[in-house]
Amino acid sequence: MVNLREIAFKINAKSVDYRIGKLQSIRKEIKGLQKKAVSTIFFDSPNTLTEDWAYHYGGRSEMQFNIGFEEEGFRFGLAFSLEPSQTLPDISFLYPKIFKFNCLIRERPELFKQFKLWYWRNHERSEIINVREIGEDLISVGTFIFFGKLVDNDSIDIDQVLETFDYLLDIYLIVENEKPLNDLPIKESLNEKGFTFDNKLKQPAKNVSYTTTQREIDIEIRHSFLQEALKKQLETEFGIENVSIENPINGNKIDIVVKDKKDFYFYEIKTGSSPLICVRQAIGQLFEYAYGNCKRNASLLFIASEFDADLKTINYLEFLRNEFKLPIYYKKIDLNINCANMQYSQ
Repeated sequence: MVNLREIAFKINAKSVDYRIGKLQSIRKEIKGLQKKAVSTIFFDSPNTLTEDWAYHYGGRSEMQFNIGFEEEGFRFGLAFSLEPSQTLPDISFLYPKIFKFNCLIRERPELFKQFKLWYWRNHERSEIINVREIGEDLISVGTFIFFGKLVDNDSIDIDQVLETFDYLLDIYLIVENEKPLNDLPIKESLNEKGFTFDNKLKQPAKNVSYTTTQREIDIEIRHSFLQEALKKQLETEFGIENVSIENPINGNKIDIVVKDKKDFYFYEIKTGSSPLICVRQAIGQLFEYAYGNCKRNASLLFIASEFDADLKTINYLEFLRNEFKLPIYYKKIDLNINCANMQYSQ
């Protein structure tokens, strides 16, 4: 009979030839730990290694490298365990990680094509499906969410497991690194109505109600939350009458427009997993809004997100300003702004 503990120890032993073998050193660096608690991926502890499943040491509060047995065979990949414990009584610490995971699926869906997703809830397992964004429907205490590969117990290849873990390490780094990682190896017709500032009709929806969980993990809801926060932030600076959301232009809508005397500033909000990814997502839209009808509609352009700008993003935008005279900047959204119109359920 296949023994999972033996598999874990074989993975540890052969991992020295792979990037994943440095997982504990990587964790020490990105999490600012004083020292490595262990040197191996899996550690012989009843909390992290059993006869049926195992996750990497330290993975209890992280997206975890996970191995285990299913009815169909042996699984290996990454997982979120939403099981609370005495030391981790609240699972909401995983919400920002799930949000980053969802962003990455949208940004780079091709990264997940070779994997499948399934979950356990109330002692019942779901069907095996293609990897998708994790919605609120899956966020409940005790749920175990896994994505990766599944092979027959007779076809377990330690090198295949390690090669897969090496591939998944980049995804783990994006999700777990608090600093942005920008170097993962990894409507067309115009309605020529031009640009007219309009702040009368496009006010935020009143009495919008959604849960804290939705706000933290759902990309569309997160965008609305960020838009309201930035609107309040800009109203404080420029006045309510000078801030417009969803301002129409050439058949499109600009997230936020500010009127500053005779000048207009365009803001495009993005929920990407890092500042540079937000820039990549927003820059084409901003250029179309500002110059798409072959005239200058805005004096300044802003990419807005909830992250602090990193040095690479700052240098990139500075280069665009200096080299091409493009008036493009980065704006961090202040999440401490009170969004009075948005209602949140706890």
